Amino acid sequence: MIVLGTLLGCAPMKIKRDDPLIGKIFASEDQREISYKDWFAKAILADVIYLGENHENADHHQIQFDIISDLIKAGKKPQLGFEFFSVDQTSYLMAYANGKGKGVHGSVSPKSREKILRVNLGWQNRSDRNWQFYFRLIKLAKTHQLTIFGADLPAGTVSRISRGGIDALTPVEKALLQPTGFNNPAYKKLMFEKFKANHCGYARTAHQNRMYQTWVARNDTMARSIVAMSASRPEEPVVVILGGGHAEYNMAVFERVRVLSPEIRQMNLGLQEIYLEPAPLESYLETTEIDGVRFEPAHQFFWFTQRFSYEDPCKRFRKALKKMSKCDK
Repeated sequence: MIVLGTLLGCAPMKIKRDDPLIGKIFASEDQREISYKDWFAKAILADVIYLGENHENADHHQIQFDIISDLIKAGKKPQLGFEFFSVDQTSYLMAYANGKGKGVHGSVSPKSREKILRVNLGWQNRSDRNWQFYFRLIKLAKTHQLTIFGADLPAGTVSRISRGGIDALTPVEKALLQPTGFNNPAYKKLMFEKFKANHCGYARTAHQNRMYQTWVARNDTMARSIVAMSASRPEEPVVVILGGGHAEYNMAVFERVRVLSPEIRQMNLGLQEIYLEPAPLESYLETTEIDGVRFEPAHQFFWFTQRFSYEDPCKRFRKALKKMSKCDK
C-alpha cells in the first residue's frame, strides 16, 4: 500500500514517545498479552508466518531477523519470501544464496557480489539504509543455505496497472498475472476507505479503481508464490516479509492463500507501530463491519513497537492533495 509520507519524501521526526504497549505481544482473539516464548511455540507449528512490517522501521527488521534466527536455532530451515522482490528476481536471490563466490573470471569478493546482486535487483538507487534491512536477511539465508524467493509481481507490471488499469495491459503482460478468482465486495469497499484515509481523506475514483486492481493483482501473485513454495517443502515454514497491509484482517494475501490451499496453517503477526497519539489497546484491536460483513482485528497477533516517524504527512501536504483530488473525479 502507498504510504504517503514515504511517497512524498518525508524524513522522520527525531522524537520518541514512551508507551506501555511497546515491546509487548497481544493475541487479538482474547486481547491478552502473550510472551514471546508462547508466541514462538505457536509460530513454529505454522506452515506460513507473515511478519507484517512498516518498511522504514528498523525495529521491525530487527524483530524479523530475530524470529528467523530463532526458527533456525529450533532446527527449522524456513523459506524466506519477500514482497519487496518480484517472482522473476528469485533466481538472482537464489544464485547469491547458493553461490560459492566464483565467477567466470575467478573469485569474486563478498562486496562485489553484494553490488552485483543489488544491481540485478534494481536497488542500486535506493538508500543504503533500506537495502541493508533486506540484505541482512539475504545474508542470513546464504549462511544457513535457506531457500529465498521474490513473491510479488514485476515492478514494471505493477506500474503499468497502477497507471492504466488491467485493461490497458497487452496480452503478454496479462499472461504474467496469476489471478486467484477470489473476490469480496465488502473487502473492496474496505480497501477504498483505507486508500482514502492513506491519502488524507481525498479520493479520486478512477485512481482508487486502479489502485485496487494493482492491489489484487499483487496479492494474487504473492499468494500463488507462497502456496507453491509451501507445497514444495511442506515440512518447513514459509516466512513472508511484507507490508502489514498485505495480511490485514486475515484478507489480502492471507485470504487468497486460504482459498487456494485451505489446509495451510497461517499465522499473521503484525509489527504494529504505536499511534501518533496515545491510545488504549482496545483501539488497535477493533473489528470493522461493512455491508454486514465483519472483519476481524487487523492481525492475529500484534507486536507493538516505537514509530518510525511522528510527523503527520497530511499536515504538510493537505493543500497539494486537495489540488490533486480535483484532477480525476
